Amino acid sequence: MSQKIRKTLTFGLVAGAVALATTPASAQGILKGDTGGVGSVNHTFMIIMSTVLQKKIGVNLQVNEGQTLTKSTLKLGQGKIDVSVVPPVMVPWMHKGTRFYKKRPGAAKKAINNIRLIMAYGSGVRHYLVWADSGIKTWADIKGKRIFVGPPRGGASPVAIQSIKLNSGLVNKKDYKEIRMPWNAGIQAMSDGKLDVFVRPAGVGAASIDQLGAKRKFRLLAINPNAPGMKKFIANGGRQIVRIPAGTYNNQIDNNKDVVTDGFRHQLAVRKDMSDDLVYRITKTIFDNLPEMQKSAVTLRDISLKDPFTAGNIPLHPGAIRFYKEVGKKIPANLVPGN
Repeated sequence: MSQKIRKTLTFGLVAGAVALATTPASAQGILKGDTGGVGSVNHTFMIIMSTVLQKKIGVNLQVNEGQTLTKSTLKLGQGKIDVSVVPPVMVPWMHKGTRFYKKRPGAAKKAINNIRLIMAYGSGVRHYLVWADSGIKTWADIKGKRIFVGPPRGGASPVAIQSIKLNSGLVNKKDYKEIRMPWNAGIQAMSDGKLDVFVRPAGVGAASIDQLGAKRKFRLLAINPNAPGMKKFIANGGRQIVRIPAGTYNNQIDNNKDVVTDGFRHQLAVRKDMSDDLVYRITKTIFDNLPEMQKSAVTLRDISLKDPFTAGNIPLHPGAIRFYKEVGKKIPANLVPGN
């Protein structure tokens, strides 16, 4: 599937698949949204959400999948799209005009001020995957190996590189061969034996992870939560220490015990100038139908009304605030626009 193909998504969700068809524009017009690659929680969430919005309130959200979220966030702030997933780690980069935005600092700073939050949510964990028969059993064994860290320009790659250094002491390009390519290409390269280590952010229980081991068993490397610098790493960008429960993956060797790893949270955001009423209805529809959405995909288990603000670092949209006040949620001061 091409990463640049835009798909109009409708509500025919059967056995986890979504039917694709052209639908008429809703009364509010067609909304455009960006999300990450197939297999990620962000992708699954956006696809199922678009289905529910169409079915329940007639809002037509066209989802452009397989996008690099550093670019998508900029597009959102520029009004080129209406909805996007925004990783918390990117927000300070945009405010400061650093990292991926250093060539266009002015545009990035302007864009981030035109984005508003609907919710923050648990969007997965990092899987540090190696083949069971590769001889790699510990972090020390990855020295000199070919390691896939993520896409060329996405925010996932620098985070993976940082985590690898904390857990192994190894430096990218010096102590191992850093490989960057699109997500789907990375999965294929790992399957073809062209990679030794595959770092993949995905929801716990993601089918894409288990499918990698359909013909060849894999091992998941556990992180060291007490490694020097790990507490600082976890405190940044909506990260947390989590466990992949024992037995989650059938094709994982030694799957009789939990695997400690780093989890992360992302944000669902919209244009600042989207109407309050529309954002209110979108927010309400998501949470009213969340149990149904979670039945469609186990990887959405960490999306909850219990903690829609944790790791959020963008001001909430007034339409979302209206919903949260209705259900009795206390709005954190740092998420109130103007504070």
